[in-house]
Amino acid sequence: MCVVMVNKFTNIKERVVQVAKKVAKKQSMSQEAFFKSIGMTSASFRGRALNTELNSQAIVNIITKYPEVDIYWLLLGEQKSPMEVEINDPGETYGRVPLTQDQKDEMIALLKSQIEELKSDKEDLRALLKLARKK
Repeated sequence: MCVVMVNKFTNIKERVVQVAKKVAKKQSMSQEAFFKSIGMTSASFRGRALNTELNSQAIVNIITKYPEVDIYWLLLGEQKSPMEVEINDPGETYGRVPLTQDQKDEMIALLKSQIEELKSDKEDLRALLKLARKK
């Protein structure tokens, strides 16, 4: 038996082209300038090249230079943040007890704390990238 899979989703380079269009329009720049800012040329996003892999440095450049880009969407093509991903384990789903308001408040406080730590980590990573680029 032969199973044929149809790719109904865009590939990462197609999503980068979408980002280029939006960023270029928003920042009044050309798409070519966007591609140059991520260390590539528009030729890498046309024809057969559109179906080749995107190098990891371009991804790093996109997420550091354009923090408004949803990383999860860029990488996976889904409009969810990583926190919204659900693990579909039937044992967990059906045996779950609703949280009390105190538990929800505690969870919110914990999440806010984690967000602040992630923001700090993000700034540290940006600083490290700047140092790495200077070498």
